[in-house]
Amino acid sequence: MLEIRQLGFSFHENQSILEDINFEVKTGEILSILGESGSGKSTLLKLIYGLEDTVSGEIFYESDKVTGPKFNLVPGNSKMKFVPQEFDLLDSINVSENVGKYLSNFDLPLKSENTKKALKVVKMDSFANHFPSQLSGGQRQRVSIARAIATNPKMLLLDEPYSHLDQPLKFEIRKNIWNWAKETNCTVILTTHDVNDALGFSDKIIILKNGKIIQNDSPENLRNNPENEYVASLLGEYSILNADEMWNLFQIKISETQKAIIYPEEISEDESGQEFEISDVRFRGRDYLIETIHKNSKLKFYSILITENQFVKLKIKNFRLI
Repeated sequence: MLEIRQLGFSFHENQSILEDINFEVKTGEILSILGESGSGKSTLLKLIYGLEDTVSGEIFYESDKVTGPKFNLVPGNSKMKFVPQEFDLLDSINVSENVGKYLSNFDLPLKSENTKKALKVVKMDSFANHFPSQLSGGQRQRVSIARAIATNPKMLLLDEPYSHLDQPLKFEIRKNIWNWAKETNCTVILTTHDVNDALGFSDKIIILKNGKIIQNDSPENLRNNPENEYVASLLGEYSILNADEMWNLFQIKISETQKAIIYPEEISEDESGQEFEISDVRFRGRDYLIETIHKNSKLKFYSILITENQFVKLKIKNFRLI
């Protein structure tokens, strides 16, 4: 459905924003682009939608080449909907009218039905008669998403769509958008800097750093086989040991050129294990994250019980190499 080949973009000649971007998205897939601020995520969405002109490379949507403002009187692709971080809602009309803004008036019952369905997806149906000025930032964000959903687009581009939402609501909205996309077979590409937005709600995840793709993979493969330490760092807590540490601490032999990434759940207390000193304990709600150190080697692990001991013996159950 969407194919990007050797895409490059820059605002200035010596300042590259995106470099050699290559990937494909199939119909009905949900792709999350994960990266820190300034990585080029938002710019990539604008290029896909046709709001910017490419400097190099090509973008194809349903075999048609995507072009930017230089080639179009009205930038943007009519088959897609793009929801930017700025919510361009009209304060002079209510929420329901904003959501139905781009729907045809030839079939008013259908327009009303689609508007109500879209508002329900983002849990804003009870605010249909409110005006945007009466809404919080998170509510305005949800109305903007609903307005795009109401048009039943073939492709939906969402720039940081959950950034203004509280945690409990965020989980429910993510799940609703996933279900809606799968039911309608809509292709979704979203950007985020929060791994929780991506891991459980994506078919594929792209890791973007300094305008380059570091890894493009399924959520499972991304976590089980991160390309490097940067990828692992985006996915949550982890420990990293070099070849000497793996051998001296646990008698596990790995190549001198490699390092081991170990997640906290892959480390357990064991009386036959290596002794570590506890350096920090953090309560996480369901368990504790315990940080330990042995000489210069550090490990983090989870425990449902807080230990009163200053030292603990640990074993590694699993790891992956980078």
